Amino acid sequence: MNFETNIFETRKMHIKRILFRIAPILFAVVLCILFYMGITHTQKDSLEKEQVTLTSALEGGAVRTYALTGRYPESLDELLSDYHITYDTEKFVVEYIPNGSNLLPSISVLPLNARKGDSR
Repeated sequence: MNFETNIFETRKMHIKRILFRIAPILFAVVLCILFYMGITHTQKDSLEKEQVTLTSALEGGAVRTYALTGRYPESLDELLSDYHITYDTEKFVVEYIPNGSNLLPSISVLPLNARKGDSR
């Protein structure tokens, strides 16, 4: 690398030389930021789709049980075991509130926030 200083170098030439050396680093940083933002967005979309899928599976199972037996499942465990539904308990909390044998139970699937300060 040439460490000699050019005494005839203008300020504009000096700034261009510095920017030319820094440009690859800035490009790499911007690329990493865009990559991180893309992954974060994809993870959020994936979590929302899992939540919707789990909710519809639970509600569908409850309705099928009612169609076959004339009553809704009495508990979440009964519904999960009858239809072999599994979910990640570290990602979601499922609230199952029966409203009687002939009323559709209240089923809520809520995502757990894995990171502190996450507002999902």
